[in-house]
Order: sequence, then C-alpha cells, then structure tokens
Amino acid sequence: MPLPTSDVDRFEKENIRAEEAVAANNLSEAAGILVRIVGNDPENARAYNTMGILSWSRKNWIDAYTMFLKSVSLKPDYTDALMNLFDAALKLRKIPEVASWFENAAAANPTDQEIAVLWDSIREQGNGIYQSRRALAIGFFNPLIEEAKQELDSGNLYKAMELFLKVNDENGPDPAAYCGLGIISYYQERYNDAVVLFIESIKLNPTDPDTFLNLLDAANACNRKDDAITVFQTYRKEFEELQALDNYFQK
Repeated sequence: MPLPTSDVDRFEKENIRAEEAVAANNLSEAAGILVRIVGNDPENARAYNTMGILSWSRKNWIDAYTMFLKSVSLKPDYTDALMNLFDAALKLRKIPEVASWFENAAAANPTDQEIAVLWDSIREQGNGIYQSRRALAIGFFNPLIEEAKQELDSGNLYKAMELFLKVNDENGPDPAAYCGLGIISYYQERYNDAVVLFIESIKLNPTDPDTFLNLLDAANACNRKDDAITVFQTYRKEFEELQALDNYFQK
C-alpha cells in the first residue's frame, strides 16, 4: 500500500515518523504516534491513512477500510488514501459503496491519471472487477475462510473441511476454499484429490504462487509432476508474475 508522497500539515514531522515506523514494521511505535496526532488534530487525513496502512499490515481488513474511508472523507482528493481505499474495498467486496468517492475525485481532478484509471475500472468492469489481477493478488476477505484456516493450522482437519465446504456452498467456488481442501487432502495422503483441488483453486486465481507450489508437492507425491508442469506453463504464458516459480517447474 502506498504511503503518502507529500501532504504538509502542522503535524508533518510526526506523520513522517509514523510512516517510517510502519515501513520499518515498528507498528506499536507507529500506533502511539498516530493516536497522539489525531488526539490533537481529529481531521488529520494523513494520519488516518497511515492508521489504515497499519491496520492492513496487521491484517485487520475492516479497520483498514474504515480508516481509509475516514481519510478520504476528510480529504476527498487525497490520491494515496483513495488508492488504499480501492484496495480495501476490493478485499471486502465493497466497491459499490465507495464508487462515488472515485467518481467525484476523477471529476474534480481530471489530470490525476491514477484516480482516472481506478474510476474507469469501476465504471467499465462492474462486478468483474473482483476477478481483475489486482483483486486476485489482494484476495478476498471472508471470515469463514479465516476461521477455517485457523482450524487447519490447529490440526482440526474435519472442522476445517466443514468450513471450507460451507464457503463454497454459501458463496460459490472460492480459490482459498479449494486450496484449503487441497491441503487437507494432502495431509490425509489423498494426493490425487489434492492435485485436482489445487488445480480448481488455480483456475479461480492463477496469480497465487503458494497454490502452484502446493500443486507441485501433491503432484510429486503421486507421480504427476508432468501434469503440474503443464498447468503451470499454461498460466505462466499469461501471468508474468509467476516468473519467480520457473525454477520449480522444470522437467
């Protein structure tokens, strides 16, 4: 997420310190500085934007969205906060709720190409925006997925499976759910099933490198490495961001 490029205010030095602390992953230090800023200046848009970045770093997606929206409400032409709000809205599937902010900002600042691109994407793509490369890279926050992952990390495979299946039943096919089910199958030594599930996940989100590596592990376990290589090469042609995996998928 972009930190502010320039935004002079009477707490500029403090804002810079907070931004540097976030960049250095000193999140507690940053939080203390930011609380003091907004305590003295409740309309400091820059501080709220950094609060959103801090929350995003902690994977507190809803808090991040709230902070970015607050920042934009205080400074509607704040490009950095608008870009961050766009990403948070993609993560939470709230683009319709924030569309007017981008429409107004694009109208007020027609020379701002970054905002123009985002507004054009919202207008032209509709719900398809959630399948854009940017959205796929960010991922979709679903509390059920997070709960399922926690169960999986705790070794509660059957509970995790129940939750991943519930996600697919309630929300339609989900790449994270298929990936989670694939991991469960792998742990249960059902390697062919795992291969199939990882491929289904990749079809829905071909930009997640971890799923490709999971596929390779499962394929190696059931002598299907050639199948994994074929799947990878198919998507590698379209998605340059998969280049980092080239060495893994060699025959």
